[in-house]
Amino acid sequence: MLFFRRSPPINELTYRPLLPADLAAVSALIEQTEWSALSMPYDELPLVIEDGFSLIAEHGGKIWAAIMSSWAAPPAAWMRALVFHHSLRPAEALPPLLQALERLLERQRAASLYVMSDDRDALWLRPLLIRQGYAPELDVVGYEKRTMFIPSWGNDRITIRAATPEDVPQITLVDAAAFSAEWVKSEMTLGGVFPLAPCYLVAEQDGATIGYAFATLHHAGLVAHLVRIAVLPGLQRQAIGVRLLAEVVHWCRQRDVQILSLNTQATNATAQRLYEWFGFLRNGERQVVLAKALAAAPGQAGQD
Repeated sequence: MLFFRRSPPINELTYRPLLPADLAAVSALIEQTEWSALSMPYDELPLVIEDGFSLIAEHGGKIWAAIMSSWAAPPAAWMRALVFHHSLRPAEALPPLLQALERLLERQRAASLYVMSDDRDALWLRPLLIRQGYAPELDVVGYEKRTMFIPSWGNDRITIRAATPEDVPQITLVDAAAFSAEWVKSEMTLGGVFPLAPCYLVAEQDGATIGYAFATLHHAGLVAHLVRIAVLPGLQRQAIGVRLLAEVVHWCRQRDVQILSLNTQATNATAQRLYEWFGFLRNGERQVVLAKALAAAPGQAGQD
């Protein structure tokens, strides 16, 4: 006779902060369920926990659901991961879990929460988020390059070198200047990706950091993903971004990387022209960014 574990009533789930010790159980949950959505590689999730905006739903000493979020630039936060036990109904389990996260973020004076939704969760998660007040804001499209041809080396008057942890404060300033608040990465994130980004470069001019780029490796080194490329706004249109992109492609070519992928906003025509000129092609992947305004408590975001 087979015995099946009955899922607990949703109103009996209790919520608490997700701790580093919970990651193994959350990882197992992700592997065993169809109800999961991750907007970043699993290897980067430990960085998310450090912001303290992640929760688990428990019952009987067992983790039944988890939701993880972190700052972009305060007061904007992102949901990074969501997972439910396969026996739970997301339509029932999501609202109280999401409300618990929103209350936590509001206490930290977060003004908005962003979610990246892709084709894998479009049918089950996106309608539930819209029902909870999240609205589509923009689309993100995927590109990939399968030949490591370099059409131009760009600006040859600047210096490109490997980044070090000591560069992170200056990299953070470049990032904050180059992107709108919801896309900015924190100093903690930019410093924490060194173990995950074997290609991490900075562009310098007269000893000052003026741009940076980093890429991660996947599938036994056959695929690289360009996570970030940025140049100070006042120095854009001087082929510095071209130089950074050329150096990343060159790095991939030296290591026999077969595919270099990246994502960019569907409305960013300037970036798309650069990537297409460099030999990147649309790969058919599309993500939708949804957002919801939160009732942030008065005061400075990120502080109790």
